[in-house]
Amino acid sequence: MPGISIDTRDPEEAGAACGDVYFPHRLTVLHERRRFRMSLRAAVLGPVAVGVLGYAGEVRIETGELETGYEVNVPLTGRLHTWTGADRVLADPDTAAVYRPDGATMLHGWSGGGGLVGLKIDRATLETELAHLLDAPVRGPVALASTLDVGHGPGRQWWALARSLLELLTTPDGPLTRPLVARPLAHAVIAGLLHTVDHPYRSLLAASPATPPPAAIRQAVDLLESEPETPFTAVDVARAVGLSVRSLQEGFARHVGVPPMTYLRQVRLRRAHADLVAADPARCGVAEVATRWGFTHLGRFAAAYRRRYGTSPSETLRRAD
Repeated sequence: MPGISIDTRDPEEAGAACGDVYFPHRLTVLHERRRFRMSLRAAVLGPVAVGVLGYAGEVRIETGELETGYEVNVPLTGRLHTWTGADRVLADPDTAAVYRPDGATMLHGWSGGGGLVGLKIDRATLETELAHLLDAPVRGPVALASTLDVGHGPGRQWWALARSLLELLTTPDGPLTRPLVARPLAHAVIAGLLHTVDHPYRSLLAASPATPPPAAIRQAVDLLESEPETPFTAVDVARAVGLSVRSLQEGFARHVGVPPMTYLRQVRLRRAHADLVAADPARCGVAEVATRWGFTHLGRFAAAYRRRYGTSPSETLRRAD
């Protein structure tokens, strides 16, 4: 898992390290240089980079056009003055600043210390994800709104999902990095942002999709049943059966009763149950089986398992002895 952890008092080293994770920039120290300090912990999950960045004193960061990516910045404390293109944004823990590839940026803050969460998304991946969601071409860059309310409503829900990526900073080799979890999670963060932040395609995303033929939904169900070990995203499944993502979701709601990724989790839960029944408890534990099938939170796995099977995973494993 590519990652970085740095704590430095050298502005040149700080600028280079931050530029490697995010975008090349010019860093100006606006206080006594001898008091300068920067810290950065960051990790990369496919097309998404996430990091916590902080400075001990006031600085200014300026970039040219970002070109290769989109970015979302959320201060953990305090306020951050920032410009994204022609828009000036006062970001705080409830207000994210959103940057797009066709605009220069400037950040001015940290006079009181503190840090921010920075989320960088690969440009091509975001624009391709949007095209798949719409089942129509997208002429980028996408004009994302420069602010997003992450303290209330849909923005708060999206931010809760995006913050889960911070687990990568403390456990860079943990279960979130497994392909069964990592790929769908990264794409869920991107798709969730596209459904949450304002942009010119939002009305098209909200429009009712075409009703898919039942045969295509049966084909999708068969695919998920036969290959639950594959790190599918909704885009993968839709493409495999010749549907748009929204048509796939509409078809599952109509014919299956749950979204495609929820159905996939149900299939994986059945596979986990079968493995627990067949396992040797002296050689295999619940955590190993859960992680094998993409369940990274043992408490939630146990609760889902009990709802489905009326007993705990550990009880099933003990009975297998």
